[in-house]
Order: sequence, then structure tokens, then C-alpha cells
Amino acid sequence: MGSYSQVTVADYPIFSAKNSFFDEIISLIFLPEDFIIEQRRNSSKNEIVWGDIYTDDSDDFVFNGYKQNVKVCKERLEIFGMTAEKARKEFPAAKKIAKEEGFYDFPLSKITYHQYLEEISDIIRTNDHNYDQLYTNFRDALIAGELGIFGQSLKSHIYSILSVAPEDAIVEYDLSDVINNGWVTERGARKIDFQKILVLTEGRTDVEFIGASIKKLHPHLFPYFHFIDFDEYKVESNASALVKLVTAFAAVNITHPIIVLFDNDTTGLMEMKRLMQVQMPSNIKVLKLPDLKLAKRYPTLGPTGVKRMNINGLACGIEMYLGSDVLIEQEAYIPIHWKAFNEKENKYQGEISDKKLVQEKFRKKLKSEGSSNFEEMELILKSIFTAFQLRRNVMM
Repeated sequence: MGSYSQVTVADYPIFSAKNSFFDEIISLIFLPEDFIIEQRRNSSKNEIVWGDIYTDDSDDFVFNGYKQNVKVCKERLEIFGMTAEKARKEFPAAKKIAKEEGFYDFPLSKITYHQYLEEISDIIRTNDHNYDQLYTNFRDALIAGELGIFGQSLKSHIYSILSVAPEDAIVEYDLSDVINNGWVTERGARKIDFQKILVLTEGRTDVEFIGASIKKLHPHLFPYFHFIDFDEYKVESNASALVKLVTAFAAVNITHPIIVLFDNDTTGLMEMKRLMQVQMPSNIKVLKLPDLKLAKRYPTLGPTGVKRMNINGLACGIEMYLGSDVLIEQEAYIPIHWKAFNEKENKYQGEISDKKLVQEKFRKKLKSEGSSNFEEMELILKSIFTAFQLRRNVMM
């Protein structure tokens, strides 16, 4: 008799493996810090997996495995490009593969993705199971097939299951049996191999503030991102240098996932347009800082004095995304100061008047446990988290 590893979503078991485990599943939805070791009662073991042999067993066992909630696991799949729409669009292709391979004896062609989701949702809700591995009808085939159909990609398969489970439901990968019986080492089980997403920006403070904001607001996603270290490697920090760097990456066919983020100002948009003339591979996503509501009528300071105007695309550097509480001093917004005139774009380039003050206020805000007002920063983070859901690079 062998040992088994088992994934459960909302206590429903899927992806059973004998004397081993699926490391690709771990790499998709877990991080090393999700690995836990804890004592549990034998009676807590999943009845669908073990039957009733442990129902009245008061002894303990040591649980070794990964634990996280559905919401976090789903978001981790999404930052690498998985969406409900993509899963839906992949479903017909999977059905076609299943038909060509003659995998099912019943008709699958008329079953929609929506019907598929309803079926697996009901299976999980009712804990429906069958130990005979039947494929006589759609429901039995789903139970026998880990709640997926033949031909589905693993990402689409897992995402579909997560999308019908409650967000606060627990996802566990129980490796206790295979570790305790010597089939897998704890060190081997903890090894997670995934590619970090490299985020390239125009400057040092962009890296500092965006990275720190992800760590504060979305700590479960922070380990998936790596930011360029301008100081350590003496990298030039401006929009023009960013274009040169990204063009070089594209030229040597780097396959690493990369997000390129330009400022939402005159120079940033000009350089972004220049970069967009180069054919970018699908692993490089080019974005700009998003437009802001508060920037539509923002005070600016020029030769004619203070004037409110739309500074989106003209003067929205990272400071404009640090929160209205940071931008207000003495009960008024710190104005944008118009600087150089860009003859190519026929526009002025502007930046916040007291940049250092705004930056220091945000650093204190990041350190404060009770701080809030990250609405504008969240717009940046959302654009980063959804970058690989875009089919192509577009001017936003």
C-alpha cells in the first residue's frame, strides 16, 4: 500500500498522487511561507479520502503541507495572466481535444462552461464522490477527473475550481503521508520554483514606493515581484534610459516576465510611444501610470500664477499617487510646478512643487499601522497585477 498526497479545496479532495506530489500545482498557488507543520487529531482527516476509519480516533498526527485561502490562490494565478474569461474561452478547445481523443462515451459538445462551473460547484457543496472512477456521465466523469475535463490546462483547471469556491475557504496540499513515510523530503516539498515578475520603472522612488505598497497592502503577492536596483547596479534612472534597457531585453529574447511602467507625464508618454514602435514579445508588458480623478482639476503654478487644470499625461509622476492626505499641506494641495517645455510634444513637463516633503510624508504613512488612503496607489497596483491579462500592449 502506497502513500498519498492530496489537495483539498473547501475540504473537497482533488489531485491525489501516489508516493509523490504535483510540484507544478504548488508553484502556481503557494509560496514557501504557506508551508506549515502542526499537530492535528486523526479524526480531522478528510472522510472522502480516508472513509470512516479515523472518525473516532483521538490520536494525533503531524500535518505537513501548504495552507492558504481561495482568494489568495486565485489572485496568484491572476497575476500571471489567468482570468475567468480566459478559462471560459479555453473550455471549447478542451472539449475538442477530449472528442478527438475519444476520452468520453457521452456527448460533451453541448455542455457550456457555465454548466461545467455549476456542476463542480454542486459537487463541492454536496461533497459528492464516487470511489469507482466512473465515466458514464458528465457528473461522474468530473468526480473521477479531479473536477476537470480532459484537455484543460492545469491553470484553467485550478482557476475554474477556485472560482466556484467561497473566497475564505481553505486550500490545502496535504503532504503528511508522503513525507512521514519517506517518499518525499520536507526540503524537497518546500522547494518552489517560479519566475518572478521584473518591474522596470523610470526612477528610484517609483521602485521604493510601489514595492513597499505591495508589501504593505498585498503581502501575499509581494514575493512574486522583483524591482530593479538602481543604486546597486548604477542604472541610469529616467524615461529615455528605460526605453534603452527594455529594447535591449527585447533584442536578446529574454523570456522572463517583465512589466515596464512609465510615468503619466509628458516625457514618460513620449518615451513610451517611442518604445511602442518596437515589436515587444508577449512576456514584456508596457504600461503607464493610470489617469487620476484628482488630477483632472489640480492646481498648477506657472508664469500666470495658480491655475487648475487636467495634469493627466502632463505631470503625474509617482508623487501624485501617494494619496490626497500626502499631497495636502496647510489645507491645500501642493501645486504642480511647470518646468521645461517639450518641443517634440508641444507640451510642458511638470512635477510636484515640494517633492521631498511629499515623499517623506508617504514614507511615514507606510510605517503607520493605522494608515489608509491608498486609493491612487491601488490603481497602480491593479495595473501591475493585471498586466499579463492583457493580450497586447496598449496606450492606457
